Amino acid sequence: MLETLWFREALEFAKILHHGQVDKAGAPYWMHLERVARRLVERFPDATKAQLQAALLHDAIEDAGVTPDDLRGAGIEEEAIAAIELVSRNLDPDGPYLDWIRRIVATGNVTAIRVKLADNLDNSDPARVAALAAGPRMVAEKYAPARAILERAL
Repeated sequence: MLETLWFREALEFAKILHHGQVDKAGAPYWMHLERVARRLVERFPDATKAQLQAALLHDAIEDAGVTPDDLRGAGIEEEAIAAIELVSRNLDPDGPYLDWIRRIVATGNVTAIRVKLADNLDNSDPARVAALAAGPRMVAEKYAPARAILERAL
């Protein structure tokens, strides 16, 4: 599935949207998006096209300023757009992180929950964490409790 034309097109779209952006470790941001999609498939071999589109574009609204209509215009499935909207933190950027995770879970949207879990797995990868100033403390305080909430929801 990761080698299909639609996957490559969605990844290229994500690269365009996040052009010039880097992650907290200084790597091109699109690499995080691709890893999230790969982690999604590793964790959920039955991942759907919409789930993979949502994984690749999960930060498009929040970090690239696109709208749901922009995503529709690019041929992104409605299920993926709904999940992207749910995992975008624009609506409550200052609220407690775990409250936001609980709100995602409360929707019952499996696509959003799976994508957020794959995002969490990538963000808490030991190799990635080692490159961050906050390091293991951030994983213990932020990502581990969120991952537990997301796992229980599935």
